[in-house]
Amino acid sequence: MFVNKYKRLIEDFVNEVIPVEDFERDYLNTFINETERMDTFFEILNGVFEAVDCYWNECLPGQETAFEISEQQLRKEVSEALVKINSLSNNL
Repeated sequence: MFVNKYKRLIEDFVNEVIPVEDFERDYLNTFINETERMDTFFEILNGVFEAVDCYWNECLPGQETAFEISEQQLRKEVSEALVKINSLSNNL
C-alpha cells in the first residue's frame, strides 16, 4: 500500500532516526511527486504536508503563528498524524 512509504518516513522522524531537515525535504518531495490516489489518507497526509510547509527552523516553541511552526510543534503534529494513519490502516 502506498501509505507505507509515508508511514516509514513519519516514523523515522518521530523516532528521531532522521533529522528535521531530511524529513522536510523527503516528505515534500514524496508528497509533491505522488502518483497514486490518496483517497482516505489524503486529509491526513495533506495535513502533514501543510505542517512541513509551515515549519521554520528559527521558530521557537511558543512563538508559532498560523504560518510558522517550530520543530517541536511539527513533531507534535506529525505524531498525531501517525496515530490517525495507524488507526485508519487498521480499519481498512
